[in-house]
Amino acid sequence: MPHLKELHKKLNEKGLEIVAIHTQGSKDKVRDFVKEQEIPYRVAVDKADEKGGKESVTIGRHIVDSYPDYYLIDRKGVLRYADLANGEVDKAVEKLLAEK
Repeated sequence: MPHLKELHKKLNEKGLEIVAIHTQGSKDKVRDFVKEQEIPYRVAVDKADEKGGKESVTIGRHIVDSYPDYYLIDRKGVLRYADLANGEVDKAVEKLLAEK
């Protein structure tokens, strides 16, 4: 979380938008956590799967296998990077922001 806050502070004015999506399992605590941690970007709670199970829709559709998992969407709305490791995020973000 600290790294995402740092990225937001550094790159938001250049066009970076961060949207965090939390699982259904943490939905009751999200609002308090966002307030306590002073998270400056959008935070959403994923929708439960159609069967009413504990798995969230986004996790099921995008095969999220670690937390956090990073997916980068370019200015045109195209998914360009999926399942990035923590160490790959900054470089990929900078590359996308450099594109016109």
